[in-house]
Amino acid sequence: MAAYMIVFCKIKDRERFVAEYAVPTAKLIAKMGGEYVVRAPKLTCLEGDVDESTSVVISKWASRADLDAMWNSAEYAQLKEIRRGSSEAQIVVT
Repeated sequence: MAAYMIVFCKIKDRERFVAEYAVPTAKLIAKMGGEYVVRAPKLTCLEGDVDESTSVVISKWASRADLDAMWNSAEYAQLKEIRRGSSEAQIVVT
């Protein structure tokens, strides 16, 4: 069964975020079998209280095990630290 990772991200340092996190993370996701469904630099809030400058990324995985393998990989551990230093994110999986 497919699994999805949904990321809501407020980017503090866009130049660093893109160069050091987004580009290598995209390569890692492709390498580990994931695919992007949505990569949007901002959103439109129709209801509720969400900052519209928030970026949204949704990736699709063949299984939760595949998603977890990427999330727990040594390669992604390094990228997580860069993400944490250049943004604030909420990340959920289904």
